Amino acid sequence: MDRRSVLFAMVGLVSAVPLAHAQPAFDLGSPDQFRLSELMGGEFAIQTSRLALERSRSPAIRNFAQLEINEQTAVAAALGATPGNVQPRPDQMAILQQLQGLSPGRAFDRAYVQGQIAGHEELLALNTAYAQGGSDPRSRAVATVAVPSVQTHLSMLSSLRRGGHV
Repeated sequence: MDRRSVLFAMVGLVSAVPLAHAQPAFDLGSPDQFRLSELMGGEFAIQTSRLALERSRSPAIRNFAQLEINEQTAVAAALGATPGNVQPRPDQMAILQQLQGLSPGRAFDRAYVQGQIAGHEELLALNTAYAQGGSDPRSRAVATVAVPSVQTHLSMLSSLRRGGHV
């Protein structure tokens, strides 16, 4: 069973389990705001990872980039979207443009990993908050499933940074 099938199966399972209706500690916005933020962050990850597949010489970074593309495609599908339907935020586009200006090599790899860490930290905060207090059951299920995946990705990115791949 591939990761996408596992993600969809987990979303189905989590959707079937009633979650507590706890009030969020802060305003999470509407389900549409969560979905848009999630898709923008995912699109940023996909676009920068496609660039990493083209420019990185590190097999470990290229493997992570492909994993990220696959997972963000699955998350978009779980939210009823396809990659490319939204654009990253302007600040994310600026990071993408900076990456596009770098030549292949360690400087590119370092900037890619740093951008992925920042993006994943943001996705972790977004998904954690929505999983705990979001109003839409489907989006809450996606967020619940995404949290451990994002945590794993942050661990992988830290290992890439520590392991001399950047």
